Amino acid sequence: MANVNRNEFAGIIGKSPKWVGNLIDAGLPHEGGGARGKPMVINTELAINWLIEREVKKQIGDLQSEDGAPIEGTKDGEELLLTMAKRRKADVDAAKAEQSVIDLEDIGQFLYSISTLYGSELNSLGARLASEVAQINEPAMCKHRIDSECRRVRAATAERLRGFVAEYRAQQRNDGGCEAIEECGELGD
Repeated sequence: MANVNRNEFAGIIGKSPKWVGNLIDAGLPHEGGGARGKPMVINTELAINWLIEREVKKQIGDLQSEDGAPIEGTKDGEELLLTMAKRRKADVDAAKAEQSVIDLEDIGQFLYSISTLYGSELNSLGARLASEVAQINEPAMCKHRIDSECRRVRAATAERLRGFVAEYRAQQRNDGGCEAIEECGELGD
């Protein structure tokens, strides 16, 4: 623990005496007034610890005035405001990402229910259309009827997908849970 003057401390940390003066204005611990006849004394151990603590606070965005607000008009205050804004933006980005993320277990359950629903609709397609298509002698009309039924199945499946997303988001907002809703409506006639 050595006591030095401002110029000596500037030499120790490799900065100019003016830079050390700015630090003193910002709260660097020192003794004496520095005025004529009253030499300024800086305890190197206290000063270096203060510099380290100050830098840590700057890095974590915690350098504030006594009332808890960033020190306005100072470089440190502006850097703190920027750091705080970046942190808020990161929080907003994270919240947006959380809204678009679905738990793997939930998506697995959902995909299983949709594939089961879609598969059963496709399996029963022939039974639903066989008697109707058998009476049509025109191949183009048969194709049209089969295509119409396939479009209905796809539209109903797409509607179920939209419904799942809406249900899942509502459930996430209400309780923050991650359970998938397995209930599926019937597509067949």
